[in-house]
Amino acid sequence: MPGLYTSPVELAPADYTISGETTGKSCGGRFLIFPYGFTYKFGVTGGMFSDYIESQAIYDAISKVENANYLVNPKFEYETTSYLFFASSTCVTVKAKAITLKTGPVK
Repeated sequence: MPGLYTSPVELAPADYTISGETTGKSCGGRFLIFPYGFTYKFGVTGGMFSDYIESQAIYDAISKVENANYLVNPKFEYETTSYLFFASSTCVTVKAKAITLKTGPVK
């Protein structure tokens, strides 16, 4: 049975630049089963509740660095508050360095 796998892509040092640290933050929540607070500033990335908030935080961090393509070594901080069993709110902050590709991957 074939499985999914990833393989590393080698980049030459001249093909990308790494910026200083950038941060992004996003918050959202749910009331019963209904989510709120999403801005949808990203593509389709997953189905779990916190994945949407993480994706919005990543988008926020990347958008603060002009022409950035990726984040490297992201570190996430979560703040969650629950209100009995009816509602909760979550804020995610991501800190990372942004990468800007110049000419792309090399083989």
